[in-house]
Amino acid sequence: MDGIVYGLWGQDNNEDLVLCRLDHETVDIHCHGGMAAVERILKDLQTQGCDIQSWQDFARKIEPALEVELQETLTAATTFRAAEILLRQSQGLLRAAFTALMPDEKSDFDPEEFQTRIQELLRWEHLGLHLTTPWRVVLAGRPNVGKSSLINAILGYDRSIVFDEAGTTRDVLTATTAIEGWPFQFSDTAGIRGEAAPLEAAGIQRAEQVLNAADCCVILIDTSQPAQADDQRLLSQWSDSIVVAHKIDLPLRWDSPLPEQAIPVSSKTKTGLEILLNQLVQRLIPEIPDEQTAIPVTKRQSELLHQAEEALQRADRQTYSELIRQLLFQD
Repeated sequence: MDGIVYGLWGQDNNEDLVLCRLDHETVDIHCHGGMAAVERILKDLQTQGCDIQSWQDFARKIEPALEVELQETLTAATTFRAAEILLRQSQGLLRAAFTALMPDEKSDFDPEEFQTRIQELLRWEHLGLHLTTPWRVVLAGRPNVGKSSLINAILGYDRSIVFDEAGTTRDVLTATTAIEGWPFQFSDTAGIRGEAAPLEAAGIQRAEQVLNAADCCVILIDTSQPAQADDQRLLSQWSDSIVVAHKIDLPLRWDSPLPEQAIPVSSKTKTGLEILLNQLVQRLIPEIPDEQTAIPVTKRQSELLHQAEEALQRADRQTYSELIRQLLFQD
């Protein structure tokens, strides 16, 4: 059999497929119908004695482990911009940077030189990890400040329930989108207030946990209502948050000085929305690497680099060299 062949799989409930022979021992099977069709064909092959392996296990037999690790991160990219950066790393850029960290047995060991190189790599570690995991942005505020309306305006569709009743959102609702090509996950949390019924209080507790784990918090205040103690508590407790002065399309009734950096926003008219999103990007991605920048892209790589840096501080050449070998070969 040569070239590409169309056919059917099975005697009952046939699956349409295309076979493509790549070489004497390799045939690609392309089927239609989603994972159900794939799993059905794999099960049939396994019944006939075939050994089923993941693409990662198969790739490790013919490629270095680091390259497989980088290919795996590439498959997890959710935006073209993230995929572009990950592709450059997988095409030899990161391997070259890691190889340059290995001491030359014939040269003197200079910890400061290697420490400078590692620090340059670690400068980008947070960006690298977020190429496959979105930046987590959590919206918070007291009940009815418009968190659900704002997250819907950001996403461009109704993900969160909007209803004029305190406690409507009692769990953390999340949705992922892209801003300027970067992946972001927005979380709409329960309205936070001092007095709440048991079920609502559980939602508030969960909201506070998510806020503490967020990459960035956005605190909303409702300028169409007088300031309340819960507003001030939120602003004080999460003082490094981005502050949104919300509902500016309504008459101003806020009776306290607005936070200096508050961004005026209306989810209804979309006023201020672009400014808010630009500030989020500036806060979380203040610098963009050029095309020749090597970036660690997995937790394993970052942890090994930190450990290698600690070994350099002790001038422990043996431990340092072993850690760099692990970076390159995943022993």
